[in-house]
Amino acid sequence: MSSNASEGAVLTGKLVVHIAENGHSYELDCDEYTRVEAVQKHLESVSGIPFKDQLLMCLNMKLELQCLLSVYKLPSNDREVFLFNKARMRSDSPPPGPEQVEVIDIPDPPLTSSSHNPHPLDDATDPALKALPSYERQFRYHFHSGHSIYRRALAKIETCERLFQEQKVQETALEIARCSVDHFYKMILQNYTKFMERYTQQHQSHNNLSNFVKVENLWKMVEDCSSSHRQIENKVSEFKEEFGELKRNIELLFSSRASFLINELDIAMKDHRWHIL
Repeated sequence: MSSNASEGAVLTGKLVVHIAENGHSYELDCDEYTRVEAVQKHLESVSGIPFKDQLLMCLNMKLELQCLLSVYKLPSNDREVFLFNKARMRSDSPPPGPEQVEVIDIPDPPLTSSSHNPHPLDDATDPALKALPSYERQFRYHFHSGHSIYRRALAKIETCERLFQEQKVQETALEIARCSVDHFYKMILQNYTKFMERYTQQHQSHNNLSNFVKVENLWKMVEDCSSSHRQIENKVSEFKEEFGELKRNIELLFSSRASFLINELDIAMKDHRWHIL
């Protein structure tokens, strides 16, 4: 990614993009004249998320395909971009696969013997002196074994910290998604409320229309109105049922939280870290 600006101060730097579904992060070298489309094409190659399924968000703003990053004051050190996979946002979509954690294998050192590691005191006549090489070999073995355990522990700590940071990214992405859902739900609720108010008024008015119909046409109009009323009442009933299900799902979404708090996990990791370091 390169700039197409030829003069003036150009905002350049690292554009940090977080993947919502797995917490992975990428740093892109770009400037304010880079198009969002170019960013998405690059993200497709590194993240594997298809171009058509990408949704980029920054501070609750959707990054439009044809816009330059300057529209969103990017790149910036205090602004991060989150990439949502629209294919994962469908209700019937399967969850992402389990995280593949690389286990670093640091084997224990082999136990050496006098035949492989001779010592000048192996042939000493004094039993006390002759035992010293064995003690030294055991000490070296225990030292290297402990060092291997220490290195494995450090590797696991690094893995835990990386996964912890990825989980914090996912938590932030979830909060962004919650805010977006809340915004659109309020719009739907407002439109639904207006519709129901208008529908109730119209329904009450139509119930009294028979007072203005000629007697000879009354029965025909009653039959037609009743049929129309049943049809629209069925549609409204279906609409209310769908909205009720949406409302329940939204309330469930905002009432549910993760089974553990990120802060508690962070404290636990710090409490146990001193045992090793």
